[in-house]
Amino acid sequence: MILSMAGQAWLFLSTVLVGAAIGLVYDAFRIFRKTTPHAGIAVQFEDLLFWIGVTGLTFYYMLHRSYGEIRPFALLGIIIGVLLYFATLSRLVLIVFVAVVNYIKKVVATAIGILLIPVKFIASLLAPPIKRAYGATHKQARMVKRYGKSKIRKSARDWDILRKKV
Repeated sequence: MILSMAGQAWLFLSTVLVGAAIGLVYDAFRIFRKTTPHAGIAVQFEDLLFWIGVTGLTFYYMLHRSYGEIRPFALLGIIIGVLLYFATLSRLVLIVFVAVVNYIKKVVATAIGILLIPVKFIASLLAPPIKRAYGATHKQARMVKRYGKSKIRKSARDWDILRKKV
């Protein structure tokens, strides 16, 4: 379908916004990586998910806004949008959201610590009797093991004696 000049201008501007949205989504992945420890394979998998999502988003957008036609200025708009986002807002978004996520993590950790106070108190009350019971059973287990070893040695000697007699 043929787009008018105004339609092409709107398509270009909207693709610039799509490019900025792609940059924002990538920053969301970066924030997640900075606030949560990752293995190398997890980072690769996240990148794969990101690129599959970006490809799907771009295809869907081109299909519906550009009537399935790949227009070079639309792809250029996406690239310009990503570059503008990273040149202007990316650093601020990363700093703010990493700080917010770390603060939320501290608040949640503190709340969990407060909620676990009764559990820790009960565990501290039960620890001495459990240690005494464990110590007694551990001591008995050592005695049984020692007794078993001595019986095995005695049986082995008895078998040796019996074998020599036969």
